[in-house]
Amino acid sequence: MIVAAAGVPHTPVFPQLAARPEGTGIAARYAAVRRVLDDERPDVLCVFHCDHINAFFLDHWPTFAITTGPTLICPIDDVPGVPQTAVHVHSGLATHLYQYLVPRDFDPSLVVNGVADHGVAVPLHFLDSSARRPIAPIHINDMVAPFPSAARCFALGRAVADAVAAWPPDLRVGVIASGSFSLDVGSRRVPPGHSYAIPRPDWAGEVAAMLRAGSIEDLVHKSTPAILDDAGTVAGELLSWLAALGAVTAAGLTLAHLDYEDGEGHAFAAWAR
Repeated sequence: MIVAAAGVPHTPVFPQLAARPEGTGIAARYAAVRRVLDDERPDVLCVFHCDHINAFFLDHWPTFAITTGPTLICPIDDVPGVPQTAVHVHSGLATHLYQYLVPRDFDPSLVVNGVADHGVAVPLHFLDSSARRPIAPIHINDMVAPFPSAARCFALGRAVADAVAAWPPDLRVGVIASGSFSLDVGSRRVPPGHSYAIPRPDWAGEVAAMLRAGSIEDLVHKSTPAILDDAGTVAGELLSWLAALGAVTAAGLTLAHLDYEDGEGHAFAAWAR
């Protein structure tokens, strides 16, 4: 059963920043989410994430993909402070998810010897730093248009929750959403001398407000391709959150923690039973 869920950003510099005196605030924000997860004692973490054209390329760019194991090598890009690790994949659950989703018309790609970038490595660094738990990684394309729709990703999350409920072992599953709501990298909107921009902090604030209010249907409805495009080159990462929210609602979890600061393009959130 799904016992908890978390949503966090995966900014590559956060692990290094959190290890410095000036980064204690970042470390504390992740720690607050981790406490909710740890209190619910999940045995495995189902991670909804995206790839930043590191694990996949345009010659094989899946809309959805599931890595079934035995390990996931990450990060394969440069994440200061996070060494490359072979993260254990719960092959049984991941394979079950693949076999459950295909007959239900989601058609994820199957990846056996998988790799991933900071989209997986950063959340795990903060939320399961000792790698105590195996993972079931689910990739969602939110980098290269056309994206799957918000409703489709939400439905995927609900189907994942149904699959977990149908899984014979009595596993306690935690769900992680990885990404931001408004973020622009590598475009003309990024000011000179900066590595990123937040084009739509108002949209990020609206997302956080809808999360706080539990207005998930409104969030799905408002997360159109146009708004995701306007919110930044990687603002499609919200789709990973929507998939996790599908699982959250199907599992009947309630919001236990939400940390959003005005002007940011991301939030820190957790749900529990």
